[in-house]
Amino acid sequence: MADDAVSADLTDPIRGCSEPDRMWTLTNVGEATPDILSPLCWSLWGGGVERASRAGIYDFGVLPRSALVVPDDPNQWATACFYGRQAMNVDRARELAGLLPGMTGDDFERDLLGSVRANAIPTRSDPTRLPFVAVKAPLAAIRQRWAPQRVHDHQMAWWRTEVLPGDPADPGALLADSADRFTVVMRAHIRTRMILNTLRSQVESITGRLGRSDLVPTLLAGYGGVIETRLADDVWSVGQGELSIAEFIDRHGFHGPNEGNVIGHSWREDPEAVVRIAAVHAGRPEAERPRARADRAVAAREQAEAELLAGLPALRRGLLRRLLQFTGFQVRSVELTKAGFLTAVDGTRAAAVALGRQLVAAGALDSPDDTFYLTTAELLGPLPREARALVAFRRQRREQYRAVEIPVIFTGMPEPAAVEDADSGGVVRGTPAGPGVVEGTVRVVLDADSDDVLSDGEVLVCKFVDPGWTALVSLAGALVTDIGSPASHGAIVARELGITCVVGTGNGTRALRSGDVVRVDGGTGEVAVLVRSGGLDKEGQPS
Repeated sequence: MADDAVSADLTDPIRGCSEPDRMWTLTNVGEATPDILSPLCWSLWGGGVERASRAGIYDFGVLPRSALVVPDDPNQWATACFYGRQAMNVDRARELAGLLPGMTGDDFERDLLGSVRANAIPTRSDPTRLPFVAVKAPLAAIRQRWAPQRVHDHQMAWWRTEVLPGDPADPGALLADSADRFTVVMRAHIRTRMILNTLRSQVESITGRLGRSDLVPTLLAGYGGVIETRLADDVWSVGQGELSIAEFIDRHGFHGPNEGNVIGHSWREDPEAVVRIAAVHAGRPEAERPRARADRAVAAREQAEAELLAGLPALRRGLLRRLLQFTGFQVRSVELTKAGFLTAVDGTRAAAVALGRQLVAAGALDSPDDTFYLTTAELLGPLPREARALVAFRRQRREQYRAVEIPVIFTGMPEPAAVEDADSGGVVRGTPAGPGVVEGTVRVVLDADSDDVLSDGEVLVCKFVDPGWTALVSLAGALVTDIGSPASHGAIVARELGITCVVGTGNGTRALRSGDVVRVDGGTGEVAVLVRSGGLDKEGQPS
């Protein structure tokens, strides 16, 4: 690891800093930006998420208008960047969650991390805000009936006009517009996510009181109409010759590998990965079509609902049914708003590449992708002195950060360590996120853009799942991720497709190897190695 000292000219925006007792996690936000962030990535996400989160909570009346001002102290921000990884400020998030009606800081931490720290500071609502919450929260909930779809449709129209054609006339204007749009859509996404978290807590609480907590994973799945299910089904249609690749890109071209990271490329620029996965779908039976798998998940959820509601009095049955329906609506909405902000990320990407070409032609930079190593402010204003040296320094730092890892959950500044293989002892443990028990052969995939394509029934083991992985996930018999929670994108997509899922293992991609035969238990969160690749048992002996 390089010396931490950075000169006044050679700044490093992605190293991070923290108070010694502050708790952070890579869960959820790490999934949103899975690759090592570049300075341009962080300048979009850091300030954008902070402004959006404050505004989203303000919309519920929980925060006063004065709280919309973003503080200079990064310890008071919702997220931070450590060694190129985006992390959530757990203590700050607990504090804000505790202000929401029907939500506590413990509920939030349990939903996010699977458990609550013994020394977690209790959160309290502010009684002086109750009159504001009483007026604004219902209005915010009413807006949720139409806002997510409207935001998504507006963003798609903009993306098709300003981004999809490529070669923008004014890349600087597109860069600024994309950043503004990211904040606006992220505000809607955060509102939706907060409502969904509250509803999930209510469903878990009610089923627990009824003694049917076993139904929760199925009740929170199979709602149908989730936009990512359509993406997976459209890949199938491409493979069957029912949809052209041009039509697919028009619908989904802003997705791609590591799509939350500005640095990289989207399917708009390179659709080859879609073509490869579609070719695999061409030979699969109709019963394995993503839409058919989603229909089976819907049927399972409806059966679980009927089982839960059967023994309740009419009034309670009606109220619980409405709660479950609204939860399903929010599941669909959270994916709509996520697609919306990803179009803004792709707009930033297109603007940066076009601006890079201009700066190379002007002799200011050496390569079009050098712009990914500058911040939005640096690109929109006069370039920094010695821009080439700054880009080279930051590029080198980013590669150094790629060679190390940091804990998924940590307090204060994380201690980076060299990436090493993990010894699981034959069992990998994570958080249960999709019901079912599946035995199958492991396929470890570290990059959705790689040549790896799953065979029927293989267990996909990966670091994370974002929408760019959806086409690959749709081929899996089960899903195991290093990063994630039951409310994360990968878990939602797996449940909607009826795929057994374990998330947040922390070390699955290092403890498991392609060719291992495993049993994935989506109820307990355990992944047991039955046979090691090469014909060895879990103890390393011939089987």
